[in-house]
Amino acid sequence: MAKKFSRTDLMKLAIEEHLKCTEFPRVGVIITKNGELLATGFRGEIRGVHAERVAIEKLTEDKVLGAMVFTTLEPCVELHEGQEIKSCAQLLIDSGINEVVIGVLDPNGTIYSQGYRKLLENNINVSFFNRKLREAVEEETFEFGNIHKIYGNGKRRVAVINSGNEIEVQFSKTDERIIKIKWSSLQPIHGCVDLSSSNGAVRIASGARNFGDISDPMVFRFPSHFARLKKDMIAIVKPNNSTFYVLIQLVSIFENDIIFKWEVKNDR
Repeated sequence: MAKKFSRTDLMKLAIEEHLKCTEFPRVGVIITKNGELLATGFRGEIRGVHAERVAIEKLTEDKVLGAMVFTTLEPCVELHEGQEIKSCAQLLIDSGINEVVIGVLDPNGTIYSQGYRKLLENNINVSFFNRKLREAVEEETFEFGNIHKIYGNGKRRVAVINSGNEIEVQFSKTDERIIKIKWSSLQPIHGCVDLSSSNGAVRIASGARNFGDISDPMVFRFPSHFARLKKDMIAIVKPNNSTFYVLIQLVSIFENDIIFKWEVKNDR
């Protein structure tokens, strides 16, 4: 008799699959019926093939029909009309999957919640991993770990949709001082996006071309709670009483995402 797994066990098995990935974002998939494990898949198991497709293609059509899928990352959707390869969300729909359990929604602004919505619109039951396991997936799925916390210096692409994207800037992994920032009001047509923090914390480094041009952040006037940035502009974020500040430069702007780089510095 085949072994039966609980929902939590199946979530953990999906996470085990995604930990096999050697590239980001990591994705692990489990296909099951009535608690019985039918197939597994992970991104990179077959080069260039998404994890959902890897798992589904291990089974016959009748085995897949009415099955349940656990996937650590929201299934992808078509990114453009006439896309040759069927998206994972559409593949799940066409295969007759009955229910999909998702680890985390994709932070890519172009995909975020679109796969989730597409499944619901096609009458597929959708639920999510429990909170503790979602946190584990979040830490291990993306190259940068927690997408809402950054450390020290770096460069990152983030989605800016709906009410915006709040991020904690921590001085370092061992220094827990934090400054909170938020990206919002992305206007790709006008090529700008808003960066905000606490009242009076944000200044635009007018004239500065790179972080090395800024020797003292306080020489720049007109502090505010936000700055509207365009490509290559630099902002300084230093809340009152903070012992450090963050330099932030907008590198690129897209329809739903931005790329920015940052650097933390002690306030002398």
